[in-house]
Amino acid sequence: MADSATMNDRHAQLEVIEALTEKMLLNARRQQWALVSQLEAERDPLIYSFFEMPPSLVEAEHVADFIRGVLVADREIIILGSKEKEDVLQRSQKINRGKEATLAYASSNK
Repeated sequence: MADSATMNDRHAQLEVIEALTEKMLLNARRQQWALVSQLEAERDPLIYSFFEMPPSLVEAEHVADFIRGVLVADREIIILGSKEKEDVLQRSQKINRGKEATLAYASSNK
């Protein structure tokens, strides 16, 4: 069974991961994708490190709630990212159509 100090350390680890997840979601809502990526790069090793030691039975319920919260936040981040990707693609296609129209106009006036 894990001692109290170890459990407190693990609880602190979860709090850091949760704070990073909240910052990721906040920045995704603001469309600050570079920050989201940076925060994810910081968070991922912490998650892997935490789960190197399986949760104890005492921690299990809290860890399960934590995982559900991270999954909900990550799902929203993915949805926001997909919308941003689609918007960028549409803007790019619009720019390309404009370039094509300009080239067609320019070549027809020669």
